[in-house]
Amino acid sequence: MLRLIPLECGRLNADSAGLISGTTGRIELPIASWVVQHPKGTLVFDTGMHPELQSDVSRIGRTADMFDFDYPAGEELSARLEGVDIDPAEVAVMVFSHLHFDHCGGATLLPNARVICQKAEWDAGHHPKLVEHRVYNPDDFDLGHDKLLVEGSHDVFGDGSVACVPTPGHTAGHQSLRLMLDSGPVVLTADCVYTRGQMDAMVTPPFGFDTELQHRSMAQLADMERAGDRLLFGHDIEQFRSLPAALT
Repeated sequence: MLRLIPLECGRLNADSAGLISGTTGRIELPIASWVVQHPKGTLVFDTGMHPELQSDVSRIGRTADMFDFDYPAGEELSARLEGVDIDPAEVAVMVFSHLHFDHCGGATLLPNARVICQKAEWDAGHHPKLVEHRVYNPDDFDLGHDKLLVEGSHDVFGDGSVACVPTPGHTAGHQSLRLMLDSGPVVLTADCVYTRGQMDAMVTPPFGFDTELQHRSMAQLADMERAGDRLLFGHDIEQFRSLPAALT
Protein backbone atom coordinates (compact mmCIF):
# COMPACT_ATOMS: atom_id res chain seq x y z
CA MET A 1 0.00 0.00 0.00
CA LEU A 2 1.18 3.50 -0.85
CA ARG A 3 1.00 6.40 1.59
CA LEU A 4 1.43 10.03 0.54
CA ILE A 5 2.41 12.62 3.14
CA PRO A 6 2.39 16.34 2.24
CA LEU A 7 5.01 18.49 3.99
CA GLU A 8 5.01 22.29 4.00
CA CYS A 9 8.62 23.48 4.00
CA GLY A 10 8.23 27.24 4.24
CA ARG A 11 6.41 29.71 2.04
CA LEU A 12 7.12 32.38 -0.54
CA ASN A 13 5.09 35.50 -1.20
CA ALA A 14 5.14 37.17 -4.61
CA ASP A 15 3.35 39.42 -7.08
CA SER A 16 0.69 37.19 -8.59
CA ALA A 17 0.97 38.69 -12.08
CA GLY A 18 4.63 37.74 -12.20
CA LEU A 19 3.71 34.08 -11.77
CA ILE A 20 0.29 33.59 -13.38
CA SER A 21 -0.62 35.70 -16.39
CA GLY A 22 -3.74 37.82 -16.03
CA THR A 23 -3.89 37.81 -12.22
CA THR A 24 -3.41 40.64 -9.73
CA GLY A 25 -2.44 41.13 -6.11
CA ARG A 26 -0.13 39.04 -3.96
CA ILE A 27 0.05 35.27 -3.85
CA GLU A 28 1.28 33.03 -1.03
CA LEU A 29 3.03 29.89 -2.21
CA PRO A 30 3.48 26.88 0.06
CA ILE A 31 6.75 25.10 -0.64
CA ALA A 32 5.67 21.50 -0.88
CA SER A 33 7.67 18.36 -0.42
CA TRP A 34 5.85 15.07 -0.82
CA VAL A 35 6.76 11.81 0.93
CA VAL A 36 5.75 8.57 -0.75
CA GLN A 37 5.99 5.51 1.48
CA HIS A 38 6.27 2.39 -0.68
CA PRO A 39 7.05 -1.20 0.38
CA LYS A 40 10.39 -0.92 -1.44
CA GLY A 41 11.43 2.30 0.29
CA THR A 42 10.65 5.92 1.05
CA LEU A 43 10.60 8.44 -1.80
CA VAL A 44 10.57 12.23 -1.57
CA PHE A 45 9.20 14.23 -4.51
CA ASP A 46 10.85 17.66 -4.43
CA THR A 47 12.96 18.70 -1.48
CA GLY A 48 12.03 22.33 -0.87
CA MET A 49 14.54 25.10 -0.29
CA HIS A 50 18.13 25.01 0.89
CA PRO A 51 18.29 25.63 4.66
CA GLU A 52 20.75 28.48 4.08
CA LEU A 53 17.85 30.53 2.69
CA GLN A 54 16.45 30.81 6.21
CA SER A 55 19.06 33.48 6.90
CA ASP A 56 20.76 34.45 3.61
CA VAL A 57 19.18 34.47 0.13
CA SER A 58 22.31 35.38 -1.81
CA ARG A 59 22.73 31.83 -3.16
CA ILE A 60 19.86 32.39 -5.61
CA GLY A 61 21.04 35.80 -6.84
CA ARG A 62 18.50 38.18 -8.39
CA THR A 63 15.80 35.50 -8.29
CA ALA A 64 15.42 36.44 -4.62
CA ASP A 65 14.10 39.86 -5.68
CA MET A 66 10.86 38.21 -6.85
CA PHE A 67 9.95 36.86 -3.43
CA ASP A 68 9.43 37.55 0.24
CA PHE A 69 10.62 34.55 2.23
CA ASP A 70 8.74 32.98 5.12
CA TYR A 71 11.06 30.13 5.96
CA PRO A 72 11.90 29.87 9.64
CA ALA A 73 14.23 27.34 11.19
CA GLY A 74 12.44 24.07 11.82
CA GLU A 75 10.58 24.09 8.48
CA GLU A 76 13.42 22.67 6.40
CA LEU A 77 12.83 19.22 4.92
CA SER A 78 14.87 17.27 7.46
CA ALA A 79 12.90 18.75 10.36
CA ARG A 80 9.59 18.14 8.62
CA LEU A 81 10.55 14.51 7.97
CA GLU A 82 11.58 13.99 11.57
CA GLY A 83 8.22 15.48 12.58
CA VAL A 84 6.48 12.54 10.89
CA ASP A 85 8.96 9.99 12.28
CA ILE A 86 11.04 9.58 9.13
CA ASP A 87 14.82 9.58 9.34
CA PRO A 88 16.17 11.71 6.44
CA ALA A 89 19.14 9.35 6.15
CA GLU A 90 16.75 6.49 5.35
CA VAL A 91 15.05 8.16 2.39
CA ALA A 92 15.91 5.94 -0.57
CA VAL A 93 14.86 8.05 -3.56
CA MET A 94 14.38 11.74 -4.30
CA VAL A 95 12.61 12.67 -7.51
CA PHE A 96 13.00 16.23 -8.77
CA SER A 97 10.14 17.75 -10.73
CA HIS A 98 12.72 20.30 -11.88
CA LEU A 99 15.80 22.04 -10.57
CA HIS A 100 14.61 25.48 -9.46
CA PHE A 101 15.74 26.47 -5.98
CA ASP A 102 12.42 25.81 -4.22
CA HIS A 103 12.18 22.24 -5.52
CA CYS A 104 15.67 20.82 -5.08
CA GLY A 105 17.44 22.88 -2.40
CA GLY A 106 16.82 20.33 0.33
CA ALA A 107 18.82 17.64 -1.50
CA THR A 108 21.69 18.28 0.90
CA LEU A 109 19.46 16.99 3.72
CA LEU A 110 18.95 13.54 2.14
CA PRO A 111 22.45 12.09 2.13
CA ASN A 112 21.65 8.55 1.02
CA ALA A 113 18.87 9.07 -1.52
CA ARG A 114 19.20 8.28 -5.19
CA VAL A 115 18.27 11.18 -7.49
CA ILE A 116 15.81 10.67 -10.34
CA CYS A 117 15.59 13.55 -12.80
CA GLN A 118 14.83 13.99 -16.46
CA LYS A 119 18.08 14.17 -18.44
CA ALA A 120 16.88 17.30 -20.24
CA GLU A 121 16.42 19.01 -16.88
CA TRP A 122 19.80 17.89 -15.54
CA ASP A 123 21.47 19.23 -18.66
CA ALA A 124 19.60 22.54 -18.39
CA GLY A 125 20.60 22.77 -14.74
CA HIS A 126 24.25 22.90 -15.81
CA HIS A 127 23.85 25.34 -18.71
CA PRO A 128 26.51 28.01 -18.13
CA LYS A 129 24.28 31.02 -18.84
CA LEU A 130 21.40 29.71 -16.72
CA VAL A 131 23.81 28.99 -13.88
CA GLU A 132 25.39 32.43 -14.24
CA HIS A 133 21.99 34.08 -13.88
CA ARG A 134 21.07 31.74 -10.98
CA VAL A 135 18.10 30.25 -12.77
CA TYR A 136 19.83 27.09 -11.57
CA ASN A 137 22.49 26.51 -8.93
CA PRO A 138 24.18 23.09 -9.20
CA ASP A 139 25.26 23.47 -5.58
CA ASP A 140 21.61 22.77 -4.75
CA PHE A 141 21.33 19.43 -6.55
CA ASP A 142 24.63 18.12 -7.95
CA LEU A 143 26.08 16.91 -4.67
CA GLY A 144 27.46 13.51 -5.56
CA HIS A 145 24.34 11.44 -4.96
CA ASP A 146 23.81 8.33 -7.03
CA LYS A 147 21.52 9.42 -9.85
CA LEU A 148 19.30 8.09 -12.58
CA LEU A 149 18.68 10.42 -15.52
CA VAL A 150 15.58 9.36 -17.40
CA GLU A 151 14.14 10.34 -20.75
CA GLY A 152 10.37 10.24 -20.75
CA SER A 153 8.05 8.25 -18.51
CA HIS A 154 9.65 6.16 -15.79
CA ASP A 155 8.19 3.48 -13.49
CA VAL A 156 10.06 4.23 -10.26
CA PHE A 157 9.55 0.95 -8.39
CA GLY A 158 8.79 -1.30 -11.35
CA ASP A 159 5.23 -2.10 -10.29
CA GLY A 160 3.25 0.71 -11.91
CA SER A 161 2.42 2.39 -8.60
CA VAL A 162 4.70 5.44 -8.88
CA ALA A 163 5.57 6.94 -12.26
CA CYS A 164 7.37 10.00 -13.54
CA VAL A 165 5.23 11.78 -16.14
CA PRO A 166 7.02 14.27 -18.42
CA THR A 167 5.28 17.68 -18.29
CA PRO A 168 7.84 20.01 -19.91
CA GLY A 169 7.44 23.69 -20.62
CA HIS A 170 7.96 25.43 -17.31
CA THR A 171 11.49 24.10 -17.69
CA ALA A 172 13.11 21.93 -20.35
CA GLY A 173 12.73 18.71 -18.40
CA HIS A 174 9.91 19.31 -15.95
CA GLN A 175 8.11 16.18 -14.75
CA SER A 176 5.11 15.38 -12.56
CA LEU A 177 4.59 12.27 -10.44
CA ARG A 178 1.61 9.91 -10.71
CA LEU A 179 0.67 7.65 -7.81
CA MET A 180 -1.78 4.77 -7.75
CA LEU A 181 -3.27 5.19 -4.28
CA ASP A 182 -6.00 2.90 -2.97
CA SER A 183 -8.32 5.92 -3.09
CA GLY A 184 -7.52 6.46 -6.77
CA PRO A 185 -4.79 7.89 -8.98
CA VAL A 186 -3.16 11.15 -7.90
CA VAL A 187 -0.85 13.40 -9.90
CA LEU A 188 1.56 15.80 -8.23
CA THR A 189 1.74 18.52 -10.88
CA ALA A 190 4.59 20.57 -9.36
CA ASP A 191 5.14 23.74 -11.39
CA CYS A 192 3.41 22.59 -14.54
CA VAL A 193 0.37 24.00 -12.73
CA TYR A 194 0.69 26.16 -9.62
CA THR A 195 -2.97 26.40 -8.59
CA ARG A 196 -6.53 25.27 -9.27
CA GLY A 197 -7.31 28.72 -10.64
CA GLN A 198 -4.46 28.50 -13.12
CA MET A 199 -5.68 25.09 -14.23
CA ASP A 200 -9.25 26.28 -14.73
CA ALA A 201 -8.14 29.33 -16.70
CA MET A 202 -5.51 27.32 -18.63
CA VAL A 203 -3.00 30.17 -18.44
CA THR A 204 0.75 29.88 -18.09
CA PRO A 205 3.25 32.07 -16.27
CA PRO A 206 4.63 35.01 -18.29
CA PHE A 207 8.03 33.31 -18.27
CA GLY A 208 9.47 29.85 -18.70
CA PHE A 209 11.37 27.61 -21.05
CA ASP A 210 8.49 27.24 -23.54
CA THR A 211 5.04 28.52 -22.60
CA GLU A 212 3.36 26.83 -25.58
CA LEU A 213 4.86 23.52 -24.53
CA GLN A 214 3.74 24.13 -20.95
CA HIS A 215 0.21 24.78 -22.16
CA ARG A 216 0.24 21.40 -23.93
CA SER A 217 1.45 19.75 -20.73
CA MET A 218 -1.35 21.45 -18.83
CA ALA A 219 -3.84 20.14 -21.39
CA GLN A 220 -2.40 16.64 -20.86
CA LEU A 221 -3.00 16.97 -17.12
CA ALA A 222 -6.53 18.25 -17.75
CA ASP A 223 -7.20 15.14 -19.84
CA MET A 224 -5.89 12.97 -17.01
CA GLU A 225 -8.16 14.77 -14.55
CA ARG A 226 -11.19 14.22 -16.77
CA ALA A 227 -10.26 10.54 -16.90
CA GLY A 228 -10.34 10.34 -13.10
CA ASP A 229 -6.93 11.38 -11.80
CA ARG A 230 -6.85 13.77 -8.86
CA LEU A 231 -4.47 16.69 -9.42
CA LEU A 232 -2.51 18.12 -6.50
CA PHE A 233 -1.06 21.42 -7.59
CA GLY A 234 2.43 22.73 -6.99
CA HIS A 235 1.74 25.88 -4.96
CA ASP A 236 -1.99 26.03 -4.19
CA ILE A 237 -2.17 27.04 -0.54
CA GLU A 238 -5.91 26.47 -0.16
CA GLN A 239 -5.74 22.99 -1.64
CA PHE A 240 -2.52 22.09 0.17
CA ARG A 241 -3.82 23.05 3.61
CA SER A 242 -7.07 21.18 3.03
CA LEU A 243 -5.22 17.88 2.63
CA PRO A 244 -5.17 15.28 5.41
CA ALA A 245 -1.92 14.42 7.15
CA ALA A 246 -1.63 11.43 4.81
CA LEU A 247 -3.42 10.14 1.71
CA THR A 248 -3.77 6.44 0.99
